[in-house]
Amino acid sequence: MTPAVTRRAGALAVVAAALAAGACAMRSPGRSLLLAAKTGDSRAAEAALRAGASVHERDPDGWTPLLWAAAHGDRRTLDVLLGAGASLRDATPRKGQDALILAAQWNRAEVVADLLRRGADPARRDAIGWTALLWASLKGRADVVKVLLDGGVSPSQTDPAGNTALMLAARQGRAETVRLLLARGAGRAARNADGDTAAGLAARAGYKDLAAEIGGR
Repeated sequence: MTPAVTRRAGALAVVAAALAAGACAMRSPGRSLLLAAKTGDSRAAEAALRAGASVHERDPDGWTPLLWAAAHGDRRTLDVLLGAGASLRDATPRKGQDALILAAQWNRAEVVADLLRRGADPARRDAIGWTALLWASLKGRADVVKVLLDGGVSPSQTDPAGNTALMLAARQGRAETVRLLLARGAGRAARNADGDTAAGLAARAGYKDLAAEIGGR
């Protein structure tokens, strides 16, 4: 490499470093906090908070740092945010889903347990009227369903159409979740607004063995 090329490469490196430093300087503490929550960097989250970031900061989609931490199952950052005053009532603007519902959907059982201990409301419903238990049952998140039931959530919760958690799990063929709900007292004979039972929904979806199991045969 000639001296001229070496000097040019060095100059480019200096410019790149300056641009990177400028970008970091331009990023507000709030934006830094959101990035930390999205990437699971609890130390960066603490630094952003010390720099004056608000735990109520929202990204362009309306997600707060707490919502990102819950969805990603980041317990350390979650603890930092809640210690700084983040609200368990924060929810996504469009779907109305709070940290507990997001954690349940994304199968973050330990985070669900943490949120329940901190006072998250398992009866809270999102924009379509669904709770954390209903989402976890539909998606077959058996570990999350167990945590919610252990936390005192009723297996009899229904969606606006009268579907129980058992019905939602049954129609998706979520056998492990169905068995757990049945063991915890979910009603086999309950019917939704259309008159369907969990066994009937499972059979219609092609899960005939599961339907027979729910029906007690």
